[in-house]
Order: sequence, then C-alpha cells, then structure tokens
Amino acid sequence: MIRTSLATSLLLTLRCLSSGVRSFQPLATTRLLSSLSAGGEKTGSRSRRRERKERESLGTLEWASFDFSDSPKWDGRFGDDGDIHLASDHGSWEETVVEETEKDAALQKEFERRHQIWDRMDMTLIEEANQILLPFIQADRWARIQSIMQQRTQQTKFLYENPANPSNVFACLRTLDSFGIQHVDVVIQSGQYEGKAALSQKRGMRTAMGSAKWLTLRNHLSTKLALESIKREDYHVICTDVNPSSKDVRDVDWDAAGKKICVVMGNEQRGISDAVKQEADESFYLPMCGMAESFNLSVATAITCAHMSAASKDGSGPLRPGDLSEKEYKTLLLKGALNSIKPKLARALFKRHGLVLPNELNLW
Repeated sequence: MIRTSLATSLLLTLRCLSSGVRSFQPLATTRLLSSLSAGGEKTGSRSRRRERKERESLGTLEWASFDFSDSPKWDGRFGDDGDIHLASDHGSWEETVVEETEKDAALQKEFERRHQIWDRMDMTLIEEANQILLPFIQADRWARIQSIMQQRTQQTKFLYENPANPSNVFACLRTLDSFGIQHVDVVIQSGQYEGKAALSQKRGMRTAMGSAKWLTLRNHLSTKLALESIKREDYHVICTDVNPSSKDVRDVDWDAAGKKICVVMGNEQRGISDAVKQEADESFYLPMCGMAESFNLSVATAITCAHMSAASKDGSGPLRPGDLSEKEYKTLLLKGALNSIKPKLARALFKRHGLVLPNELNLW
C-alpha cells in the first residue's frame, strides 16, 4: 500500500512537471526526498563515527610502540584537522594559510627557545637536579635511561626536507632513536604545502615532532636556513638522490671528509630540492631490484641506518656510540628523569631542596 502511494505520487509529480506546473509537490514525495537527504547525512555521520572509533582504538602516540593506522596520512593521533576542512570559501582559506604559517614560525621559535635554555644551564645545576630526582625513579628505569644515553652519537644527524606524511616522520624519528642518533633536523617550509590535504598533514608534522621527547630536534622554516645552519656547524652533507654521480650506499666512505655527517632525506613525492643538490657534498642511492620505484621514507631511513651501523666499528664510521660531550650526556639524563616523573612531584622536590630551575622548562 505504501509503495503504491509513493509510486502514484512520483507519477503525479512527473506529469505536473511535464505540463509546466512547478509549484505542486505531493506530501509523500516531499517526505521521500527528505528521507533520502537525511539518509545521506546519517551516512556521513556514521563515517565520522567510524573515524573517531579508529582514532580511539589506536589511542595516543606512544614512543615505545607505534603502529601505522589504516589511513596513515589521516592518522587522528597527529591532531584534529577539522577546521582546515571547514575553510571552504576563499577568504577563510587564506586566513587558514596565514594562521598555519604563523604556527610553523611559533614552533621553530619554541624549539630554539628550549635549546637555548638547556645550553645556558650550568652543569652543576644539572647534576644536582639529577641527584634529587634519582631516588624517586625506579632503578631499572634509570639504568635503562643511562644505558641508552651512553650509546647516543652526535657524529651523524638527519635532515628531513618538507616531509608530507606525519606517520612517516614519527616512524623515522623512532628509527633514528633506535640506532642511537640523537640529533634530527626537519624543514617545514609553509609555502611547500599547498592545498587542504597538505596543510592537514603538515599540522600532523608538528604533532609528530612535539611527541619525540627523547631526541634533540631542530625545526627550520626553509631549506636555505637549514643548510646555512648545517654548514656553519661544519657538517659533511650527503643527500639521497639518483644522479650520474651518486654512489651506491654500500660504497660510501663515511669517514672520508673527516667531519660530522648530515644525511638529507627529501619529500616522499618530490625528493630533494635543487637547493640541496647544489649544496650537498655528495649523494647516494639505495639500490633496488623490484618493480617499485622508491622506498617509503621510513624504510629508506632504516636501510640507510643499517648500512651506517655496519660501517661503524671501534670508534670510526658514521655511528659512534658514546661520543656526546659530558654536559650533553648529563642534560639528556635530566630530560630522561623529567620524562619519568610527574611534573608536580619534580616541582615539589626541587622546592624542598631549594633548587631553582628555569621557569621556561614548564615544570610549573
């Protein structure tokens, strides 16, 4: 009976439209169209609910254990990008771009501020802080922190140039941590991220960097600024690239230049920029024998680190465990201690012992 009335209503509507009558729309037809529209909205709501459930099931970013989501480029653990999707008209989109550029600059300033705070701290103050916190950290936890920091190296750092996928970046950082590489630089150049998808992923990049508490990270606002900083520190720059002069990674002499090394990895789609190609001292490639054209960024990082590890022995090669300065080593111990204790307890302990640390450490 319902089907008959709906069919009759649709037929009457079609006849009316064909005869030029546009104001007539039967009640049943209106309800049918409304239900179809509501059904579309419900489908969208169900899709959003599924996305939320996936984010909840994955939980938060964990440094010790991390799995890629089913949609790595849209992994909800790297921040909610909903407001970017809402910026649909031209004016609001322009405002979003400006806001994102300002946030990139703010992140860079924040990283530099933190570095300066730790660099200015007296080593005696750092040692006292460690001694105060030590009794309140589990013995096995403290032993592990010491063991890990004793294997850190400053001989090699990595530079990632405008990476696109925050999941990849987080996986790369965890890989470098696993091989004992302490220093990592990342270029996040706002103008290189065009479109809503790219901006959303760049926002996730900031989250990924902020979650890497066990590494010393530097963020650069452009490739030019990054290369100037690295050259000032007298690094030998080696980039990943396929060109006639590139070497097989197995043939690279990591000690030939007699300097510290900076390995530059390019964007997942575009590779390294012309600026890096011009400034790099040499380049290498990872040999492949399959149909795939390139390795995933995190996979390429792991393969490169494995080759570097194999080429390192008895204090030579690109990875030299234990070559940190005494101050940097003890600073990393303090950072590890602060990561292992609640800020409220640390604040109370320092106050009890009359130890004053810089307020900028955000313990308060």
